[in-house]
Amino acid sequence: MKIKISLFKKIFLFSIFLVIFTVSLSYILSISVADTFYMSRRKNEIIKIKDNVKALLKNEEFLEEYIENIKDKEGINIYIENDSNNRHSHHGRNRNRYKNVERGFQVVSLENNIMLLVYKEKISKQDIVLITTSLSVMGNHRHEVYVLNLITLIVALGISMIISRIFAKNITDNIKALNRVAQKISQLDFSEKSEIKTSDELKKLSKSINIMADNISSSIDGLNTFVSNASHELKTPITVIDTHAQLLLSGKVADDEEKKNYYKVILKESGYMNTLVKDLLLISKLSSKEVKIKKESFDLYTLLKESIEKFEFLELKKDIEWEINLDKVEVIGNRKLMEIVFNNLVQNALKYSPENSVIKVYKEDDKIKFENLTYLGEVKEKDKLFQPFFRGNNATEMNIDGSGLGLSLIKRILEIHSFEHGIKIENNKFIFYFDIFR
Repeated sequence: MKIKISLFKKIFLFSIFLVIFTVSLSYILSISVADTFYMSRRKNEIIKIKDNVKALLKNEEFLEEYIENIKDKEGINIYIENDSNNRHSHHGRNRNRYKNVERGFQVVSLENNIMLLVYKEKISKQDIVLITTSLSVMGNHRHEVYVLNLITLIVALGISMIISRIFAKNITDNIKALNRVAQKISQLDFSEKSEIKTSDELKKLSKSINIMADNISSSIDGLNTFVSNASHELKTPITVIDTHAQLLLSGKVADDEEKKNYYKVILKESGYMNTLVKDLLLISKLSSKEVKIKKESFDLYTLLKESIEKFEFLELKKDIEWEINLDKVEVIGNRKLMEIVFNNLVQNALKYSPENSVIKVYKEDDKIKFENLTYLGEVKEKDKLFQPFFRGNNATEMNIDGSGLGLSLIKRILEIHSFEHGIKIENNKFIFYFDIFR
């Protein structure tokens, strides 16, 4: 069975581990390194003292004063001996005990277990300096170091407990708040926002949760709107087909010409539903973030001409002319998807252009532009035209056929190709542009 440990206990145990580890490391270093470090520092000091003594040899007065100061301040004794015995020694009353000491550094043990660090060196032709310092201080301070480490451990554990308690409480309170908001989001309740006032990763997580909640809420609203609009768009043709089929089945429509008209209506509405469902499926497929497209090189001008030919009946019906100022343009992309883009652009231009007007297609500022007169007038929020099923009041009032999915498909396909695109509506002209040259 897995044991559950609270965050406070985890932090507290981790703090105890750090404290014990730190104090233990300090204790180990005190045992193994402190003596060596002290010895090394003392040796460096003695070398400097030797150099100073050597420099003061010719000045007896300053030398005596320097030797006294070093003894008082540092606890270091200095003896100077003369090989020829023609010169007295300074503080040399105990020098005989170091007679057998070799040159360099030596550790000498005296009576009563007194340990000395002795340095002997010839500093002139006749003079030898002998410098000694007690090492007993290391042993005297070792006990105090152990006691200090123990006191440090106890105090650190107490402080660690208090700090861990405060720190863990702040963290757990923030985590509880985040968890509460996350649970509400899981129930599709976006009424509460996460408010974390700390300046750490939890605050970043809080912002990310809020952004996620806003995106989910927006996506759900968009999905609901999409489903509602799709249902509304499908409801009308289904109702028309249903009523016409029932009338035909009831036998109330006896005239063959009238029956033919009813069949045409059913065929038209079923065709509209078929196109709508295909567009919805394509939008759903292209909405996937993992969608991958196969790209190839093709001519944009050829694609445009093919699309115009498909809707020639609309062109002739409304007596519309095309003004194309576009040379051969090679583009890298998915030809089938770009064919959908051109089909929708051509169809929209023809449907929303007045009779006897001109549709222009041209290249300007490294952009391909479609320009036509329009019934839409000025549209302040042009981005809404890219929303599924949005067609504008004028299109509805003038009973122009369409589902409002064309521009949504165009937008998604161009986004997949990373082609910059946009809409301009000015002076009753509708201009759609996209950039394939980046």
